[in-house]
Amino acid sequence: MSSRGFTLIELMLVLVLVAIIAAIAIPSYEHFTRRAMAAQAQQEMHKLAEQLERHKSRNFTYRGFNPRYLYPAPPGPRVDSFDETKQELTLPLESSNPKYTLTIVDGSAGNPLLTSSDAIGQRWAIKAVSHNVRNSSFLLTSTGVKCETITPANIEIDPAKGVGCDYKHDDEDDGGEED
Repeated sequence: MSSRGFTLIELMLVLVLVAIIAAIAIPSYEHFTRRAMAAQAQQEMHKLAEQLERHKSRNFTYRGFNPRYLYPAPPGPRVDSFDETKQELTLPLESSNPKYTLTIVDGSAGNPLLTSSDAIGQRWAIKAVSHNVRNSSFLLTSTGVKCETITPANIEIDPAKGVGCDYKHDDEDDGGEED
């Protein structure tokens, strides 16, 4: 007698194989999408850095730089990715679910916006903060500081406190011995 169906063991074996493949594929895909968003954030930071240098070559200062021309307000109900009042760009562009927020500030003490009259305009800093705790945040400055950290709170852009990532402030306990 010939049987044409699958046994319960065969079906369970196929189910286990599919579960194993899914257990490997889903985290790999999530890691890939996080890396892609991080790469897009870095690409936008470098694009803004290039435009900042062009602005300085024409105006002899970074003051007054406004990247609105790079990110025009979209028509209709689409999301505007660039907030002109805060000089912040959200990524992905025109998304209602941002993954990164890029902020452009003057590199002087206090970090006013480059569009502010308080800006000195001799340095700039771009900070990209991830909205995903598993993805890196970035810092890029006109003085050549580039860093990446998993903890956005560790990015410091005020020169009075020390520019960089993973910077420990003097008023924080470092767990070490007293001098």
